[in-house]
Amino acid sequence: MIWVCRAGMNSIHLDTFLKTHKVYLTWDGFKVDLKQFKNREQLKNLVRIEKGDVSRTSISNWSGQLYTFSQEMQVGDYILIPHKGSRYYTFGKVTGDYSFCDSDENGLWHSRNIEILETDIPREVFSQSMRYSLGAYRTIFKVRDEKELLTTITRYRKQKKV
Repeated sequence: MIWVCRAGMNSIHLDTFLKTHKVYLTWDGFKVDLKQFKNREQLKNLVRIEKGDVSRTSISNWSGQLYTFSQEMQVGDYILIPHKGSRYYTFGKVTGDYSFCDSDENGLWHSRNIEILETDIPREVFSQSMRYSLGAYRTIFKVRDEKELLTTITRYRKQKKV
């Protein structure tokens, strides 16, 4: 699987992602270990508690992303991190299970270790349809056409070495 994981609004945490070799869930709140929630329904209840009176769509959206980050994402999956304005991307591989740390000074309590494979991949290497799909509003989501993305990044890395 390949996941897009944004580094916060305007990529505010990108340097932290790259320096620590981790991806983080960058949302305010949710200062609780997500491993204790075994299904989406339990996470929906957490979202209701954290966010209060929000739409069912928002509850479903947030709980799905929490579930994706803590349960679905697996060691060996790939990760694509958009830079500010999505002009460039960092590509990596998930190397660690979900982890919770309640003492992070930046409020980045939820993380996964990654190996950074390539930084500063220009968005222009991707097809227009791929760029459009990578621009989805969600913070964490699965890439639709994984084969095309991997082919494009592999081709870019080979051309870069030449």
